[in-house]
Amino acid sequence: MKRLKLTLFALLVITVFSVDWTVGHPAFLKKAKSMGLAAKNCTFCHESPKGGKKWNERGLWLKEQKKQRGAKRVDVEWLRDYPTDKAALEK
Repeated sequence: MKRLKLTLFALLVITVFSVDWTVGHPAFLKKAKSMGLAAKNCTFCHESPKGGKKWNERGLWLKEQKKQRGAKRVDVEWLRDYPTDKAALEK
C-alpha cells in the first residue's frame, strides 16, 4: 500500500511539472491590467470571456510573436509592441 501511494504521488508530481502552463492564464489578465491596458476579461486576447483556443486579433498576434521570437511561452510584455495598444499604455 505504501508503495502504491508513493507511485501515485510520483505520477502526480510528474504530471504537474510536465503540463504546459501557458494555457489559461488569469495571471496574463492581471499583468495586462497592471501595464495599464484596457483588459477587462479574457476577450482581451480570446473570442470568449472564458478564454479557450479561439483567439482574437490580439491573441493571434501574440501567438505569432511567440513563434517569431522562438519563445516557449507568450509574454504579456510583448503587448507593449502591439500597435493598437500603445495609446492605452500612455494613459
